[in-house]
Amino acid sequence: MPDRKLLETSSDREIETLNIGLTAKVSRTAITIEEYINTRLTQGVAIEVIKDDLFKDLAEGGRIFGEFRNSIKATYAGSVSRFRDTAQLAETGMDIKYRWVAVLINTCPDCLKRHGNIATWDQWESQGLPRTGSTVCKEHCKCVLIPEAATKLAPIYRG
Repeated sequence: MPDRKLLETSSDREIETLNIGLTAKVSRTAITIEEYINTRLTQGVAIEVIKDDLFKDLAEGGRIFGEFRNSIKATYAGSVSRFRDTAQLAETGMDIKYRWVAVLINTCPDCLKRHGNIATWDQWESQGLPRTGSTVCKEHCKCVLIPEAATKLAPIYRG
């Protein structure tokens, strides 16, 4: 039976984390747009040209809006994965140990160091869970924490 209280607490925390992340992404994009406009105005470019450039960037997913879209996608994907992690935790419990498993394709150095290591959920939480911003790859992380008992069925590649 899933731990309902854990699900509720973790869900509330994840919603707040998602809100913070999305607000930060929007703020960074607004600053980038403001910087672009001010720089172009200082260079003597007409406001109509700047407006056309920004609309083109928006339509084509250029430097400014492409980066914004990608950051929103990564934030969303990370959040969905963290919800999945919470559901697993609520199902399996915090009393067992978990093994960090990396995909080993374009894996960041932080995740490579953690790959195959075993710890309790609380210990992993203090070190930083996948997709929580504690690793170089941040919300792009593809790593998972798997109950240790499940990983005994297959060896973990250690590179």
